[in-house]
Amino acid sequence: MINPRARLTAMIADLDRNPRVELLEATVAPPTPPADIELATRLADGRLPDGVEAFYREVGAVRLTWRHTVPEVLNDDLSDQGLIDLLPLREVFGDWEGVTWHSADDQEFRAVKPFDRFVPEACAAFAPPLGSVHYHYLGEELYDTGYPFDGYLERLVASRGFWYWPQTLCRGLEDSAEVTAFRRAMPLIFPDYDDTLFHPARR
Repeated sequence: MINPRARLTAMIADLDRNPRVELLEATVAPPTPPADIELATRLADGRLPDGVEAFYREVGAVRLTWRHTVPEVLNDDLSDQGLIDLLPLREVFGDWEGVTWHSADDQEFRAVKPFDRFVPEACAAFAPPLGSVHYHYLGEELYDTGYPFDGYLERLVASRGFWYWPQTLCRGLEDSAEVTAFRRAMPLIFPDYDDTLFHPARR
C-alpha cells in the first residue's frame, strides 16, 4: 500500500464526516521502531511477508471502531459496526500460545500469526507459506484469501473494517450470514462501495 498513514488518516476523516456513521475510536500509532522491525524479521525466519516492513515503517498499529445508523439495515447487534485492530509488529510474529494453539498436541494452527484481531474469536493472519493473508476463526478454520498483504490493506480501507468483512475473500464462505450482511449494508452506508473488490482472489 502506498502512503499507508495518509490512506488510513483519510479513511478515518471520511468516517467522521459520514452522516450514516458514528465514529467511536480511531488511533493510528506512530511508526514502528527499527528494533521492532529487526526483531520481527528474526522471528519470521529472516524474511517478512511482502509489504509488511514498508507498512510498519509508517504505522505502528491501528485501532478503529464505528457503528452505522442506517435504519434499513440496523440489526441492533454487533454486525452493525466496523472494527480494525492492526497489531504492533513485534506482537504479530511473537508466540501465540493460548490463542491460536494451546498444547504440544495442538499444532495445527501454531504457525498462524494474527495481525488484524478485528474480533476476539477471529482474525486476519499470516500462515505458511507467507505469500498471502489468511482468515482464521481461532482454533477451528483457516482460509487462504489468495491476497498479499498489500491487497488485504487496500480492501481493509475500502471496507472500513465492516463486521467480518474478510470472509468476503474466502472460497466457501460466499453465502455466510456475515457476507450477506456486508453486501446488503455497505452500499447503503458508503456510496463509493465497490463490490468487485470483495471476492476470493482468482487462482
